[in-house]
Amino acid sequence: MSAQTLTYWRDRTLYVNASSRCSNSCVFCVRNFSDGVYGFGLRMSEDPSPDELEAAVLEKAAEGFREVAIVGFGEPLLNLDGVLRVLRVVKKRLELPTRMNSNGQGLLLYPDRDVPRELAKAGLDEIQVSLNAPDAETYAKLCRPEFGAQTFASVIDFVKRCSKLMETKISVVELPGLDIEACRQIADRLGVGFRVRQFKGPRQTLADIRQLLSS
Repeated sequence: MSAQTLTYWRDRTLYVNASSRCSNSCVFCVRNFSDGVYGFGLRMSEDPSPDELEAAVLEKAAEGFREVAIVGFGEPLLNLDGVLRVLRVVKKRLELPTRMNSNGQGLLLYPDRDVPRELAKAGLDEIQVSLNAPDAETYAKLCRPEFGAQTFASVIDFVKRCSKLMETKISVVELPGLDIEACRQIADRLGVGFRVRQFKGPRQTLADIRQLLSS
């Protein structure tokens, strides 16, 4: 594999870039107008292997990080075996807390695997699932999932399963016309945490989203 950014960092958090692919094509995604974050270029031509991810994480083991976050430029669960390897290595060798951001489509990506249980067993302490909509119709408009109309319900199911095994939050990006309170009520009903994230992108994108949600 050619040189690619498999880890990056900010403050005392070590981030792991497990994949730059995604099963969504969100209209608000940073990937639409940037090649990375925090000054790191994060686009990759292919997913790293579990061995490559392990080596990249261990290379930073002595640099005093307080946590490891599996938050890359795509959906980390598309490289599930790589993610599981990182979690095991971090727990066994680094003994640091772990968290991950995901679109929550693990049940659709791997229908024959119990992804929440595998993540918990490997050592994931916290997962934040990007919901970004209060209903399936809005989700389809904003996130444009590869799996179609079934996706929203599956994400909710994934959140329910994760909440029994680890600290779980759902997040939404603050967008014009999006019913944030309705999203918050979903989190309350599921008994999970809730986070509102700021949109960081062009103003024209916000105008386009407002028009999209009003149609």
